[in-house]
Amino acid sequence: MLAALIVVFSSSTVTAAKLDDNRIGAISQNCSSIKESLRRIESSGAKSRVYLGAQYETIYTGLMSNFSLRLMRNGIANQAIADEQAAFQSERERFKSEFINYSQELEELIDINCRTEPEKFYSKLEKTREKREKVAESIHRLNEIIKEHRSSVFDIRDEISGDDKNER
Repeated sequence: MLAALIVVFSSSTVTAAKLDDNRIGAISQNCSSIKESLRRIESSGAKSRVYLGAQYETIYTGLMSNFSLRLMRNGIANQAIADEQAAFQSERERFKSEFINYSQELEELIDINCRTEPEKFYSKLEKTREKREKVAESIHRLNEIIKEHRSSVFDIRDEISGDDKNER
């Protein structure tokens, strides 16, 4: 089962490859197990989306926005913090959009009868992989913004306390 998942959703640097008879046969023969794997991926993906969405919301509202507001109340202006907050909000919206696009593509993939239309199925699989990659890239960008923000917070702390020897 794990091997089927790896084959179905492994990142492929060679896209739109012409299917040979062996691959067509393998897709057709293993259609039911492939579909079951895709349904599990769809279910776990939805759970992950909810979890990540909640975490990103908490980071944005609970940490970034509150910290920015606290800086303003204390008369401390910091452009890096403002830029990171705006970038995070923008990327968070992109993440939501990319995930919706991926989910729709995955639903369409699951609806294709891979037993009778293996070429169409494989073509849609390639498109679904591309959408999934966009979600992964968005997650990576969000994580990078979080790292930058953390560093900026420590820089402000060090600047205020006059101490630049604190560990990060």
